Amino acid sequence: MINFETFGDKADFALEFALLSDSIAAEPEESKGSWGAWRLWVAGVNLCDIRLQGADGYTSAVQEVRWFLAPVFRWLVDNWMPLLHEKRLPQEGTVVDRRSCSARDAYLATLESAGDDPARFYPWQEWAGRHSLRSASEGGIVPDVFFQRMEDEIEISWGNRIQPGAEAAMFMAESGVARASVDCVADALASAIDWFLVPNDSVVFDWKSELTDSWTKIKAGPIGKSAVSWYLDSNPKPGPLTKTILSVLEKLKNPPQPQESPWLGTLSPEVAMFGDLSPKITNPAAAKLLAEYFKARSETGDSDTLKSLVSEQPAWVHSSPWHNGYALALEVLDKIDPAPKASESRIETMLENLGVRVREVKLGRHGPRGVALAGASLKPTILVNLDHLKNEHRGKRFTMAHELCHILFDRTSARPLTHTSTPWASPTVEQRANAFAAMFLMPLNRAKLSPNTRRSDLKNEIGKLADRLKVSRAALRQHLANIHEISQEELEFVSPY
Repeated sequence: MINFETFGDKADFALEFALLSDSIAAEPEESKGSWGAWRLWVAGVNLCDIRLQGADGYTSAVQEVRWFLAPVFRWLVDNWMPLLHEKRLPQEGTVVDRRSCSARDAYLATLESAGDDPARFYPWQEWAGRHSLRSASEGGIVPDVFFQRMEDEIEISWGNRIQPGAEAAMFMAESGVARASVDCVADALASAIDWFLVPNDSVVFDWKSELTDSWTKIKAGPIGKSAVSWYLDSNPKPGPLTKTILSVLEKLKNPPQPQESPWLGTLSPEVAMFGDLSPKITNPAAAKLLAEYFKARSETGDSDTLKSLVSEQPAWVHSSPWHNGYALALEVLDKIDPAPKASESRIETMLENLGVRVREVKLGRHGPRGVALAGASLKPTILVNLDHLKNEHRGKRFTMAHELCHILFDRTSARPLTHTSTPWASPTVEQRANAFAAMFLMPLNRAKLSPNTRRSDLKNEIGKLADRLKVSRAALRQHLANIHEISQEELEFVSPY
C-alpha cells in the first residue's frame, strides 16, 4: 500500500506523489534519492492506469507510474512559465489541422503530415518540449498528456499512444480532453513542487539544490510582463503583440500589473482580446481596438432579452461544432426572429432588438474579421473590421451573425467576453460560430431550391437564392451541401473551380 500525498481535486485536476525506498540499483546522478510513484487525475480519470506485459506474456495492472520523480519536477520547474501561459500553437513552417479539437490532436496531425520534414516539424518539437508530459520521461514510462493555456483555463488532452521504447506498457485511459482553471492547475502543481523540494537534512543532492534555487526565483519574481509575453508571443521576452499592447495601455495609463503569485491566473480583458490577434497588427489598429473596448466598458450591460438567451456552452466538449452551431442557431431564431416568413433573416433588426450595438471600424488588413464584446459591465458590441476582405458586400452580415454566437454562448465563468475572430482563435469555437452564422442567415425554411430545378439551371437558381437571403454565393453553395439540399456532385458542378 502506497501512502500518496494528494495535491488538487481529482474531480478537476490533481497529482498524487509518494517517495519509495525500493529504488533500482543504478541511480542517475541527477535523480538520486527521488525514486517514487505518481498519478495524474483529470476530470476524475487516472491517466496513470497502466497495463504492463512481462517477458513471460503475463499482463499486470498498475495504477501509478513508478520511476524517479526528479525528471517530472525538473520539467515542471524548467517549463513553468510556458506550461501555464503559452497559448499559441506553432504557426511558421507548419500546417495546423484547423479541425483539431485539442493541442494533442494538432500535434499528432502535424507529426503525420510533416514528421519527415525537420524544418517544418522542428517548431512543434520545441513546443512539445514545453507542453508534452512525455518530455519529462528521462527513461521512464509517462502518459501521453499535453497542456495548453486557453484564456483563463488549461486544456489537458490525452491518449493511449504507445511510447517509443516502452511497447510493453499500455495506458488505459481512452483519448480525451478536459479543462480546468489556471488557478486550479497551477495551485496543485506548485503545492506538489513545494512538497518535493522540502529540505532533507540527512542527504543533500546537487540536483535538488539547483532545482530549489530555480523554483525559489520563480516564486519570488514578478511575472506579469513575462506571462503576458508567453501568452501573446510564445516568448519569454516581449514580442510584437506584447510590445504593442503595453505601449498602447501605457498611453491609456492602464498597464498590466505584476502578479503576486507565480502564475497569471486571470487575464485582463485587454490581454485576452489580444490573444488571437496577428503579430502584424499595426499600433493604430491596436489602439483603435482598445479604444472601442473602453467605450463599450463605460456603458450599460445586457438587455433583459439578451440575458434570457445567454448561456455558457463550451464548444470544445462537443464532438461536432458544426452540428452544435446549427442547432443553436435554429433555437435562437425560433425565439427572436421578428419576421419568420420573410425571405431573409433580418439580423440587423434582431441585433437592435437584443440591444447589441454594431460598430463598423477599420482595424487593418491583419486585424480580426470581427470582435465580440459583452458581459461584466460591457455594452454588448460587435465590431466589424471594414479593412478585412471578407467583410466586403454581404460578408458583414455573416460577421455579425458569427459574433452574435460568441456573445450568446462563449462567455466563461462570468468573465468579460473580448473575443477576436481570427485564424489564431480556437478552431472549435470558430467552427461553431461559422456554423451558427450559416444557419442563422440561411435556415432550413429559407435555404430551399425549387424541387424541379434542373442541373443546367442550378448555378443560376443558387445565385437568385443568395440574392434573396443576402448572403454570398460561396457561403450558400457550401451550406446547401451541408444541409443536403444539393449533393456533393452538384456542389462541385456549381463551384467556380
